[in-house]
Amino acid sequence: MIIAQNLFKRADVKGRCAALEILVCNNAIGNLIRDGKIFQIPSAMQTGKKLGMQTLDDAILELLTKKWISPEEAFERAVDKSRFAALLKTPPDDLAF
Repeated sequence: MIIAQNLFKRADVKGRCAALEILVCNNAIGNLIRDGKIFQIPSAMQTGKKLGMQTLDDAILELLTKKWISPEEAFERAVDKSRFAALLKTPPDDLAF
C-alpha cells in the first residue's frame, strides 16, 4: 500500500488538512507496474475504490466540496487541472500547463 499526503491551507478555519492519495497494490496494479503501463494506474485506482483506493484529485474534490479548501488551491495542486478550472472565479484561458 502506498499513501501520499498533500497538506492544504484550510479556507474555513486556521490550520491545514490533508488530501490523501491511496494505492493498494493488488494483482491489477502489480501487472500494470510490471508491464510498464504506469499511465493506466489512475484508471485502475478509480476501479479499485471498493478496496479503499483514492486518487489525489478525488481527495481534493472531497475537501473542496466540504469547503475546507479554496478552489484556487484545489486547481493549483490538482493533477487534472481541467476538472477544477470551471470552479475558479477567473478560469485560465489556456489549460496547457
